[in-house]
This record gives sequence, C-alpha cells and structure tokens, in this order.
Amino acid sequence: MGHIKRIFIVGHPGAGKALLAKALAEKLGWQFINADFGLEFRIGRKLLEIIGKEGDKKFHECENEILLSLFNKENIVVTTDASIICGDENRQFLSSEFTVYLKVNIDTQIVRAARNLDSLLSMDDLKLFLNKLHDERDHLYDEVASFAISSDDNALEEHVSKIIDTILNSDSDIKRSKRLSLDKKDLTIFHKKLHTPISLSEQQAICLKLLAQGKTSKEIAREIHISHRTVEGHIKKMMEMLGCTTSKELISLYYS
Repeated sequence: MGHIKRIFIVGHPGAGKALLAKALAEKLGWQFINADFGLEFRIGRKLLEIIGKEGDKKFHECENEILLSLFNKENIVVTTDASIICGDENRQFLSSEFTVYLKVNIDTQIVRAARNLDSLLSMDDLKLFLNKLHDERDHLYDEVASFAISSDDNALEEHVSKIIDTILNSDSDIKRSKRLSLDKKDLTIFHKKLHTPISLSEQQAICLKLLAQGKTSKEIAREIHISHRTVEGHIKKMMEMLGCTTSKELISLYYS
C-alpha cells in the first residue's frame, strides 16, 4: 500500500465504524483495533455530562495516549470512539493520519439503535440526543477527514473498495509532493516593508509555494502529509516574519 500504514475510522454512534474497520482490515490483511468505548450512546448523554469537566478532560487525554501508542504501529485499521473528535490534540493527530469519516444520518441511526437496543434512551429522546451530537460534531469530523463516505446505503463492500482506491490515489499524491522542487528564490522571501531577505525552512517554503498555487491549508496538509494545524502555524509564522497581515499579502510577496 506504499506510504499509508494506518487508517482511522471516525464518526457518530451507529455509523457502523467497527463493521467497516473489520472488513477493511480483512481486505488489506491488516490488524483491526477497536478503540470505541460507546459510552455516550448507551447512556444517552455526552461524556461531559456523565463524568464532569475534569473527567471529560482526563478521558480525552486517555484517548490521545491510545492514539500516540498506535503511531509506531503499521498496517492497522482503528475504529475510534465517537467522542474522540472533541479533544484538540486528538483532532490534530487524526488530521495528520489517513482518517475516514463514516457519515450517517439520524434516521439510519434510529433504525440501527432500535435493532441493536444499545441505548437506554427512548427513541424520541435518542433522536434529540443524536441531533445535538450532529450539530456539535459534524464539522469537526469533516475537519480531520482525509476521506468521507456515507454508511446509509449499507454498501459495505463498495465502501471498502472506494477507501482502498482513495488510499492508492493518496499515495500517488504523496509521492508527487515529495518530488515538489524548490528553487533558491522559494527559500528566500523579501520582507514586505523592510525589503530585507528572510530565509524560510524547506517545509515553510513548500507550504507557501502550494498556498500560492491556490491550495487550502487542509489540501496542503494532505499533499505533504502533515497536520493542517501545522500548515496554519507555518503560514502564521511566515506572515509574522515577512510583515504580512493576510495570506493574500503573503502570496503577493511570493510572486513579487
């Protein structure tokens, strides 16, 4: 499979993360790891409401420790807890890995909950609870996802094939990005007001070059396989170094 050695599955309760992760691991011949505790879905309350602010913080720290322990493992497919997206460090980690967001709509979740009887809530209360989770978390899942797919159609084999195809294409993109050439002018940019030469690191220069090509922070992150927060940090640092207040000014300096 080339460069990508770890796949993380994220999404709401009832999306079928474990089922997809198992099928994907089997198809790839990789190890399946279940890191989904499912506590919120069974009780029908968010972790913050169940274990309090301090407990919630500790739980996300524990999740992060689990993620970090998997960083040196290869050929693994990991299904994660629905709450993992609530931790800042967890999101940063997942943004730097190949992360699949398994989407699901609320009606599908209700049908699956009724069939599995995992939740202690009534169907009406469960619907309100799931609506709340979607409102708070959908954009967070999108933020970290390398790839998103809906499980509403139950087309498991098709989903596995799409993910594998996407991995192959992503690997090609990564290989292309490693061949991204830098000229001497890419590594030295002149300050906007002082006009003095400012040296950039290689990674900063790559980020700026891709930004100037019209790519977003998230697209740059995926192309060079780093966290989008790291990309944003590089852009912010370069703006400070070069006396810019906007990314547009930064791009103008690059082309000047």
